[in-house]
Amino acid sequence: MENKKKNFAISLLRRGSYKWFGRWTAEKRSKLAERNSYLCESCKGTFKKKETAMDHIIPVVDPEKGFTSFDEYIDRLYCEAEGFQRLCNPCHDIKTAKENGIRKEVKGFKKKKVSRKKK
Repeated sequence: MENKKKNFAISLLRRGSYKWFGRWTAEKRSKLAERNSYLCESCKGTFKKKETAMDHIIPVVDPEKGFTSFDEYIDRLYCEAEGFQRLCNPCHDIKTAKENGIRKEVKGFKKKKVSRKKK
């Protein structure tokens, strides 16, 4: 599949996932009684909604294998409520950095570019 089409399809799937019942259920689970208060399921702190992110416990794109197929991508993106967790932004940043570190190790991302001097 052409990369442009693949990226377009992925963006449509992502937007649709915000209305997925499993995600909605997980959001309700993390909401506290106090208005606009949510529980970080990692550090157990209380945060406003803008200070948090809904996270897939199992990454949608496997950090070691990368994108394998649309079937696997859709299964991971549209998981049940148990597959989601609400994380505060610092906890989410830590989890994302770990996943990106795995991607870099496995795939050898960010290879140094050879600079060519003009003569």
